[in-house]
Amino acid sequence: MANELELRLDRSDSFGSPGYEDFELSSVLTEAQESYVKRFISELNNRKLQGFEETEIRSQGLSALIKRGTSLTTSASQTDVITNGKFFDLPTDFMYAIYEEAVIDKLLCNTVDTYIKVSVRPVSHDEISRFAFNKYKKPYYKNYGKGMVWRLVFSRFTDGINPATPATNKRHQLITDGTFNITGYSISYLKNPDNIVVDRTTPANRRNCILDESTHNTIIDIAVDLMMNRVKEQKVSNIEGLKDLE
Repeated sequence: MANELELRLDRSDSFGSPGYEDFELSSVLTEAQESYVKRFISELNNRKLQGFEETEIRSQGLSALIKRGTSLTTSASQTDVITNGKFFDLPTDFMYAIYEEAVIDKLLCNTVDTYIKVSVRPVSHDEISRFAFNKYKKPYYKNYGKGMVWRLVFSRFTDGINPATPATNKRHQLITDGTFNITGYSISYLKNPDNIVVDRTTPANRRNCILDESTHNTIIDIAVDLMMNRVKEQKVSNIEGLKDLE
């Protein structure tokens, strides 16, 4: 990707672009990768108005970021929970949740060891009081296996603003109606993409783009624009870029 990026940059400048250091290529490719994710994860940010999992091209392009977090741990600190709430720590590489489920302390149809799995509904803080007495929207469970809990986003226990105290994991708060308790929480999520590292001196330090190979040319196309902007060169557009076609 670094070699291809330099070739495209050289063609973009009629006088021949200068050479770039590995750290510069690493930086711009990593920024381009993040730009790709942000651009195509939402249908509002790209020309075709297609977001994650809406089409095969979007699903495959971002599939490498999908991970599963099972049996997430209960946060060590439960300070500031809302009534009937419980904090759970999220994986360290967590970016966005795409599927959630919880296990409660109620048995399915009075069986011996099968506990009920319930759905998780994200809510905003102002909806808690509005939905508290709405029987169609408040948390609940049924003996035959149906149920729902609320989920709120909450701050880390330690935010990491002080370098001496590293940030702790992000947290979600799950809330019940008080008639049952949450014993387990699992999610499928999109992870933060790892940085791309170009190192021609020490190959062992190199890190490839984690995204599907079908996205690499588009990411390079984005990186060209970013690098041209950094060095204040004018972009020459003879044909549509891949980022505009995807």
